[in-house]
Amino acid sequence: MPHPTRTLLLGASLTALLSAGALAQDSRTTFLGTITLEGTENPTAPLEGPVAKAAATTKTGTPIAEVPASVSVVPLAQIKAQGATNLSEALTYSAGIIAENYGNDPRFDSLYLRGFNLENDKFLDGLRLMRSTQFPTSAPAFEMYGIERVEVLRGPASVLYGAGTPAGLVNMVQKRAQADGDFTELGFGLDTNGSWSVYGDANRVVDDRFAYRVTGKLGNSITDADMIDNERAYLGLSASYALSDATELEFMVSRHDDAPISPTGVPNGFVGLYDLDDLRSFDFADDTLNTSDRAMTTLSFGLTHDFDNGWKLNGTFRYTDFDWTYQNIYISGNTGTVVNRGTITQAEDFRAVAFDLRLAGSVATGAVEHGLTFGIDVQKFKEVASTDFSATGDIDYLAPAYGGLTLGAPWYVADKTVDATQYGLYALDEMSWGNWRATLGLRHDWTEQSGGNVTNFGNTDFGRKDGATTGQASLGYEFGNGVHAYLAYATSFLPQIGVDMNGNLLKPTHGKQWELGVKYEPTGFDGLFSATLYDLTETDRTTVMGGGFPAPLLQTGKVNIRGLELDAVADLGNGWSGKGAYTFASTKITGDNDGNELANTPRHSASLWLSHEFQTGALEGLTLSGGLRHIGKRWSSDANTTELEAVTLLDLGASYAWDNGMELRVNLNNVTDKAYISAIGLTSSYVGDGRNLQANLSYKW
Repeated sequence: MPHPTRTLLLGASLTALLSAGALAQDSRTTFLGTITLEGTENPTAPLEGPVAKAAATTKTGTPIAEVPASVSVVPLAQIKAQGATNLSEALTYSAGIIAENYGNDPRFDSLYLRGFNLENDKFLDGLRLMRSTQFPTSAPAFEMYGIERVEVLRGPASVLYGAGTPAGLVNMVQKRAQADGDFTELGFGLDTNGSWSVYGDANRVVDDRFAYRVTGKLGNSITDADMIDNERAYLGLSASYALSDATELEFMVSRHDDAPISPTGVPNGFVGLYDLDDLRSFDFADDTLNTSDRAMTTLSFGLTHDFDNGWKLNGTFRYTDFDWTYQNIYISGNTGTVVNRGTITQAEDFRAVAFDLRLAGSVATGAVEHGLTFGIDVQKFKEVASTDFSATGDIDYLAPAYGGLTLGAPWYVADKTVDATQYGLYALDEMSWGNWRATLGLRHDWTEQSGGNVTNFGNTDFGRKDGATTGQASLGYEFGNGVHAYLAYATSFLPQIGVDMNGNLLKPTHGKQWELGVKYEPTGFDGLFSATLYDLTETDRTTVMGGGFPAPLLQTGKVNIRGLELDAVADLGNGWSGKGAYTFASTKITGDNDGNELANTPRHSASLWLSHEFQTGALEGLTLSGGLRHIGKRWSSDANTTELEAVTLLDLGASYAWDNGMELRVNLNNVTDKAYISAIGLTSSYVGDGRNLQANLSYKW
């Protein structure tokens, strides 16, 4: 039964959609670009085709083909074509990323990039989206219907974003008010798991200076196991106001009110003993102790001012309010057919403020043109959380009985408080002379953290202060025929908590990467092809030096990843478009698990998506598409004790658009219903999503 608050929230949004903007007047085509310099693509605007020319993650508006880093963009059209309903699904056809590591998890989006877990390296409109600086840290899932495009920036990005893994980051760009006309969309969707949704999106241009947009969705996303679902209501508001011909103010609000249930997985002892198809759909949980109530509100402001002398000021601010209380069942083992279970009860309260201000412009020194960016960003987080782990009743797989569960006394109790701040100053110089290109970037960060985790097993003090200087440099050449080549070096850092065996505070881990890349932008059709070789190393990882609690540590560990990534996207003409990717990665751990490979990092992975729109004849309006995804063999953990089998998955899609604005879209994912293990935890294994047929009918006018 839908949560009454969620129903009310969407009701308000649909009312706004249906009544908005009867006063819209003639408008100019666009307002000021939020990030880009004059004459370049606005990287936050809707894309007409599959190929993006610029990405917001670069903070400069430099064309992707000239950026000395691996960057890719998944636009809204591709997200729809794949039938993606979450961030993980949207990125399954992107190079270097292993997604859906825990199957369909309604709570979070699990992503691995270049061997690293991106738990805290997900961004929303260029500002970090998170729920904690300390475990557990996975950022809450954001409603994909409110997203315009998804961007991937690979490699160390500390110069622009501060602390983070050396692998890179993922940035989601929210739907914004558009200045080029009114439109309204209403629709509903269903799938064979029992999921349903109703949604709407309306944009109104009030006059030549003000536009606003309202986006809403209500639904329930159900996984292969019926009890693992997520009732959600989402509302997004956006407004853009041109204060003058040189200054624009942007305002955005998003609200999520949902109830995601934690997937239990299946007992490790059952894998290979029982059929995976049956295990995938079996409910090991119980509604008696499965409750969840989560709310997230974001409030954002953006300011752009053009000084009319080649310099532009851009500022972005966001406040995030996140609360979550839940009680979910987990699997703790099995004895024969009897599955042992426990319950986690948790309450989280998180507040964050993030701010990024940058001044960009150009100067010339002789024959060299300099694109300069100077910036400051500030992030402030506060969190209070409590966690209890308790035993609860078992369930017999062959004779299941549900209901009537009771909660045992907690065997683990924790109270966590975190107060963290990061300040960063950065400068970037993008130089060009003739066909040569070069960049130099430098940043210094100050981070401070206080608080701790108090448990019945011992306490952890989070208090620490760190400072780090990071940089990047590159040299590139534009051959004049659409080919761009570059060699780049970049560094990163990530603060750690705790002390080593000598009582010294742990230093941040440090990342460094060399990257050699070639990008090709064809002249005969719209496309972008890239090939990247990289050598990435993270140092100062902790190594356990013996037994005891807490374990004695020294920061002698490191990991090295060497890889090749091929990425291509093209609009080939005559209704044909495609997207392809191939990734090779070789990893080696030094220290703990010495000589092993990193978890969830296959040596080989590849994907290909093709789409054809019939533009004439009896089939005009019909689009057929399909894709293949191959994920190679990979280890389930850094210990390299269990290897996950390679899997190849087939996805199909079709849509038909009528002249009156009606569109029917159908997607069939995992067509062969391949059952495979996507991840293995301490006591549970997680099965990848099974075959799912979904249909959406929408009307846009």
